[in-house]
Amino acid sequence: MSGLPAVKVLVTRPKQQAQHFSEKLLQAGASPISVPLLTFQTRINKENEKLCQASGRFDWLFFSSKNGAEHFHALLHACSSLEHWSHCRIAAVGQKTADTIEELFGRKADFVPESYTADALAAAFAKAEDPVSRILLIQGNLSRPALANGLKENGFGFEKMVVYDTVEEKQNQALLNKVLVAEQPEVLTFTSPSSIVAFLAFITDSGVKRDQFDKLCLVIGPTTEEAARRHGFRNVLLPGHFTAEAMIDTLKHFYEQRTGE
Repeated sequence: MSGLPAVKVLVTRPKQQAQHFSEKLLQAGASPISVPLLTFQTRINKENEKLCQASGRFDWLFFSSKNGAEHFHALLHACSSLEHWSHCRIAAVGQKTADTIEELFGRKADFVPESYTADALAAAFAKAEDPVSRILLIQGNLSRPALANGLKENGFGFEKMVVYDTVEEKQNQALLNKVLVAEQPEVLTFTSPSSIVAFLAFITDSGVKRDQFDKLCLVIGPTTEEAARRHGFRNVLLPGHFTAEAMIDTLKHFYEQRTGE
């Protein structure tokens, strides 16, 4: 099997990211159905405006996601400038985040751990750098505390900057229920615990909700995997790498094994 069978795959990613994933699924032979459940909004407030002007207080910028890099860049564009932060070195979780930093900031990240997790970044950074470094930790409102906790445990001083909020796409609730009944996708995809919470909260029929737990559930990251299992999904697939391409490769492998090809 060179690609996927024509299975219907529900894409729940935010609309900012859904198109790329859907195109890759289509190229692989699947039938993607996009219903964004979440969106991201840059948090512009007095606190963040002040932090954007306080570049001299920091030596390092820490990004735990590409979303953080994108919304921090948007804040600097609105409230400051990239030049004021050019002296800061940059640490990033994962290659996708590092690629986004290079695209937006015109420079490579200075520190990227081999393992694409916030836990790995804190541990690896502690081995390589002096705790006197002053760090600005850039995250979203629903970011896990693992990176902050790891920095604390290793004696690093830092300030946290919440640059974006994750918001449910309530206007897509009716669309989701229609798709689940009429299209009946065989595969569900989730890239965060919050997308799973929104998915289940949006479903209005208890029978339809029960039917979802036996479907193939393809996720990114161990925290999303844990959330899927905790909420009752019984067939969860987790790629070894946390990228859209790895999700599709994992799905291909699943169907290859099932058909014996």
